[in-house]
Amino acid sequence: MKTTRIITLFVAGVIAFISHAHAQDISASSVTDQIEGKYYTAVIVDTDFETTIENVKIALKEQGFGVVSEINMQEKLKKGTGNDVPNYTILGACNPNGAYQALQIEEQIGVMLPCNVIVRETSNGKVEVAAINPERTMQSIGNPEMIPLAREISDKLKLVLEAL
Repeated sequence: MKTTRIITLFVAGVIAFISHAHAQDISASSVTDQIEGKYYTAVIVDTDFETTIENVKIALKEQGFGVVSEINMQEKLKKGTGNDVPNYTILGACNPNGAYQALQIEEQIGVMLPCNVIVRETSNGKVEVAAINPERTMQSIGNPEMIPLAREISDKLKLVLEAL
């Protein structure tokens, strides 16, 4: 029962997030300005949804990341709630060297791994790619030893987005 409640709360949170993001579709030029300093970095691309997913995987590989998970949120949310949402995929990206270094600094860092990258279809038919900003999210750990590594991984994820 407890697991079902947790899953229900998670799904409800994801639906709320997707609905909020869907309502705030913005142009490519304003994406960077609007999200600076937030927990993610995003770009709007000119390729279709499926092509974008493949391009993201290639760009991640070029920066030393492997994709360790791929979650089709459209499918999961439809099955779990009966609600339709636009195309939305979460890619769990892992940079093995970075993950190893992080584990040497913080043994419980695994609760914040892997680095998630989303590919989603916006309400106006565009495709957005957003990546977590480890530099911002690692601040909650409060360990100054994590700062240089978080900056390095953030820079690599920004290069992934720039490659698209």
